[in-house]
Amino acid sequence: MKILKSNKSTKESQVLAIHYAKKLENHLLLEFVSSRKEIEFSEEANQIALGFWDMTDLSIEDHASNKSIEGIGSIEFWMQKLFNKVYGYMVKNGYKTQWQEISNKR
Repeated sequence: MKILKSNKSTKESQVLAIHYAKKLENHLLLEFVSSRKEIEFSEEANQIALGFWDMTDLSIEDHASNKSIEGIGSIEFWMQKLFNKVYGYMVKNGYKTQWQEISNKR
């Protein structure tokens, strides 16, 4: 299974991703960032990319308000790490076009 993997050095980014996916009530995104679901086709890649940018919008608001999410204060830093992981996953698994199309619309 080609899931989004997390490790010790990226755990905080996964915690933030799970928090924001729950806040958005986006089940597909939640399963993906929780490492329980792989992307299986292009439409899922589009939905994940859209969800990622929705999470980014929420994180920008929280960062601007100096919020701490589940003890994590460096929201911008960890969201950048999450961006690298999700973008890397998309490229590695053949969904770069979907990522770029959604990202260009933002």
